[in-house]
This record gives sequence, structure tokens and C-alpha cells, in this order.
Amino acid sequence: MRLSKTSFFASVFLISANVHIRPAWAVEQDVFQQKSQIFQIDGKSYLLNELSPSDQNRLYELDLNRFRSVEGLARQRYVELKTAPHTKLNSQANPYAAEEKWLNQKFAPTTAEVEKALEQYKDEKQLQQLPVAERGQAVERFLTSQKRAKALTEATDRAIEKGDIVVSLRRPDAPTFEISKGVQAAIGESKSPVRVVEFTDFQCPYCKKFSAITGQVLKKYGSKISWEVRHFPLSFHKEARAAAAAVFCASRQGKLSEAKAWVFDAQSRLAEEKIYSDMGKSLKLNAKEFDVCRSDESTARVIEADIREGERLGVSGTPTVFVNGRRFQGDPHSMDAWDALLAGPALR
Repeated sequence: MRLSKTSFFASVFLISANVHIRPAWAVEQDVFQQKSQIFQIDGKSYLLNELSPSDQNRLYELDLNRFRSVEGLARQRYVELKTAPHTKLNSQANPYAAEEKWLNQKFAPTTAEVEKALEQYKDEKQLQQLPVAERGQAVERFLTSQKRAKALTEATDRAIEKGDIVVSLRRPDAPTFEISKGVQAAIGESKSPVRVVEFTDFQCPYCKKFSAITGQVLKKYGSKISWEVRHFPLSFHKEARAAAAAVFCASRQGKLSEAKAWVFDAQSRLAEEKIYSDMGKSLKLNAKEFDVCRSDESTARVIEADIREGERLGVSGTPTVFVNGRRFQGDPHSMDAWDALLAGPALR
């Protein structure tokens, strides 16, 4: 499906740039100064940091969405102004010709790129539902949209950095919370300066996708990271609690990373009767200890404690990731976003 210009900017330009220029007075209006008074009741003042983490996150998301909307409009207007001299080049065959002229690049993918993507996404249900003859065109449109989004985002990022785009509204800082230590052992170095806490659901397809990035991040920054896996099985995923229990019990035998990867690889089989017997054999677990642990009430309490902690922090979906107590900003599925965070300035 081709995105309209309006929906494109609404979806793509909600990406935040690294540099935002605003007047000094705007700082005073930032509701996310931790000691800001947000309301009074019977003459008593209430500060932001006196709210529950869940409520702080809810207000933060509202403020962030407002900022992103304003920034998105600024980026959209900038592109419109820059491409205006070339709009006559646009046609039904190439509605993005003006943007390509301005950026001096083409958005259409090569034949090799289309063929590679067809192989990469061949198991995707949306692609399989299309007639074979239409799949190449669908992938070509998808890749064109991706390249266009990347090119326009990079161009407007540069404009913000140079001060050609000035967003007066201040980007809010994500609130930082104290997060309890889970019972389950962490992956990576326990004394690392960066503590990552991931709330996951082993029946969630987005969590499965995220697990690939987890491996890349740990491989690249393992000495800098302590990665905690916390369980947050969603109520509509009927096999998620059992999967969480299996991963926790495997972690008790020192196989957290292996169990996490194994369960995600077997995600489509989680309802099978012998799935955890197969898991135990594959990971060479002590079968008796594994079976007892999975049915033990203490295991259920560990999972329930993780759920309660996630709810306290405002977690409502998975995966949700916190880095040094602050909810991950940007797309956690993007290695570029992790590189910008972990290879950039020290985390506050």
C-alpha cells in the first residue's frame, strides 16, 4: 500500500533527531522537570516525582507525542519548501521525483535488492497472501518507501543540527525509575555500567524479532552491559506463562541465553505437549529439576513479581526495555538506535 504524503510524515517524522534547539524559556515549561508542581489538592502541591512510575510514564508519553507532532510538522514543511521548485517533475509513475531531484538520489531499489528482500521475507504472511506475480512489485514499493524515509529523515536531521529547522518546543526527558532486581540471573557482566531491563513475552512475535537485536547488542557491547530478562506474559497469549516458567527454570541451571533463544525459535510449537521435554533434552538440562521447577509455586511467584513490577513501571506491551532506569527511546529493534545510545555520550 502506498502511503499518502500526510500519513508518511505522520509515521516517519515522529522519529526524533539528536539535536533540538529551543529558547531558554521553554525549559521552564517542561512538565518533566522532576520537581515540577503539576497540580494542587486542598492547597497541597503535588510534584511529578511523587506520582507512580506508571502515571509519570503516561504523562511523559503525552508530552513526547506533542513534541514529535510539532517536530514532524516542521520537517514536513521544510521538505515541502525545498522540493517546491521541482514539483513539476512528479508524475503518476514517480510521485517522488521532486524529492529525488532535491536530494540527488533515487529511491527505487535495484533488482538485486528486490530479489534479496523476496528471499528474506518469503515466510511473511502478508507477502504469502499476494499472488506470486505481485510479490515483486509489493516488495519494490516497500523498499522504495524505506529508502525514501531514510533519505528524508537524514536530510531533516542535518537541517536540525545546522539550525535550519528550529523546534521551539522542548523535547521532554524520559523519567528515570528505580527498578527492582529480578530473581533471574542477568546476561552479561553484572557490574557493567549499563543496566538493561527487558520485559518480554515468549509468545509475542515482536519479542521474537527483538531477540535477534538482543544478540547483536550483547555481542558488540557485552562488557558494558548487564541485560536482565523480566517476564511479562500477556493475558491473551495462553502459552506465554508456561514458556516464561520454562525459561526461568532453565536459567536456574545456567542456561538463560540458550533457553531464551530456544523458546523463541520454537515459538510456533509452544502448545505442543512435549515441547518442554524437547527443550530439556536440547539444552541438556537436568530433567527432574526442570520439571519440578516449572510446576513449583515459587516459580509462579517469580513471574507474578515481574508482572507486578512491569505494571508499576507502566509496561503495557512487549517488548518494553529500560536502560539505566529510563524507558528506551527510539526503535529498540534498530541496531542504529542501540549504537547511538551505547557508543555515544555516557548515559545519564
